[in-house]
Amino acid sequence: MNEFMRLNYQTLIENVQDLVFTLNSNGEFTYVNPRLAEFTGRGKIEWLGNCYEHLIYDEDLLSARENLEKTFRGQTRSFEVRVQNHDGIAVYFSTNLTPILENGEVVGIVGISRDINERMKLQQELTELKNFNESIIESMQSGLITLDLNGRITSFNSGAQEALEYKSAEVRGMPVYDILGKDATDVILKHNGATSVPKREVTVLTKSGREVYIGFTVTPRLDDEGNKVGTIISFKDISQIKSMQAEVIRMDRLASLGVLASGIAHEIKNPLAGIKAMAQTMEEEFDGHDKRKIYLERIVRQVNRLDELLKTFFDYTRPRPPVRKIHHVRDIVHEVLTLVDKKIVEKQISWQEKYDDDSSFVFADFHQIQQVLLNLILNAIDAMKDGGQLILTVAPAGSGEGLKADTKQNENNRFVNISLADTGAGIQSKNLEAIFDPFFTTKSQGTGLGLSIVYRIINDHDGKISVKSKVGEGTTMNILLPSKELSV
Repeated sequence: MNEFMRLNYQTLIENVQDLVFTLNSNGEFTYVNPRLAEFTGRGKIEWLGNCYEHLIYDEDLLSARENLEKTFRGQTRSFEVRVQNHDGIAVYFSTNLTPILENGEVVGIVGISRDINERMKLQQELTELKNFNESIIESMQSGLITLDLNGRITSFNSGAQEALEYKSAEVRGMPVYDILGKDATDVILKHNGATSVPKREVTVLTKSGREVYIGFTVTPRLDDEGNKVGTIISFKDISQIKSMQAEVIRMDRLASLGVLASGIAHEIKNPLAGIKAMAQTMEEEFDGHDKRKIYLERIVRQVNRLDELLKTFFDYTRPRPPVRKIHHVRDIVHEVLTLVDKKIVEKQISWQEKYDDDSSFVFADFHQIQQVLLNLILNAIDAMKDGGQLILTVAPAGSGEGLKADTKQNENNRFVNISLADTGAGIQSKNLEAIFDPFFTTKSQGTGLGLSIVYRIINDHDGKISVKSKVGEGTTMNILLPSKELSV
């Protein structure tokens, strides 16, 4: 290399904005360019003979040493470390170390370090922004699912995991059809990007097979240039809201039908009494062998049947307020059993009772809860035409398959769950929501008021009643009652 070229290279190195240096076999500086001296605030002479490690931020020393050792073994290394400037501030540099060879042996190292602090700051900001966005998404109570253009799940936040009972790791990459079901997915994706949609509700099955209502919104996911790269589905479990709506509708129906039934009952009762009196009077005028007397007896029996129906109407339309005291559920059940024992034996039904004696007390009207249990047990017996098993279980609320106390019922108020499970014919799913409605019945001789009265009694006791049933397998009635007077 002639002197002219050497001077040109030296001028170039002396004026570049990168930190340029050379190290001897001991890792000590033998040359530093002005930029390194300017950056560190220490003159070129001060650096000569100093160790390379003195340039590196303490937390990055281990990485620097490893790369320095590999370079002395003949490898060219590229890595990122922090270098302290003259103010003691750590600045990110991308460093390239190249071995200097002489007769095949490494006698030194040439190093070039480039300031990448702005890039690292930008990368850190992007990482922080990504983490911030992810933390917001994960903290959302609403479920959020993102899909790629093929309908495969790319993200599944904690709200979605809680609502649908799947873990993010097990659904990522799966077609959304496999999680939400084809029918529900078709409905949801049909609204993708739609601005005017009459109804954004659909039912889906959770991992455990539980049916939930979800309210949803769907928007396309776009890239920086406005091209669609996927779909965003935001949803919320509205099952409780739907349940409350059904409750309001049912209570409105109960109230309006109660007024109607009361009026009808009053209008019918007096004419029936007249018909019965006249029939009984005429019956006395015939001797015991007159065939016409049989017709009058039938008229009286039918009038008596109608009278019983009217009494049921009055029970429904004019329920008396419960007179509540503390009672053990076993005492109420045994009163009921004296009335149904014969039927249970005749139908060859196996009866079982299970009590948690410490948690089997209810704050209730003895006779009204007796009426509730009698009605439910008779229904269960009717459902088991060929015999079966009837199990009554009493336990603290929230245990097993029982109901849980409503959020407005604070933790100081304890509840008892009474479960009555039979192995009868079961109830068709289409009828489950209607069984507590007045006048709904599947029995040929039924009035459709029994379960309506049960529902009203439980509601008057600040309790709840629910049903689970499967055709051919049986039905379970769950009743939630307070174990003491509720605090306001």
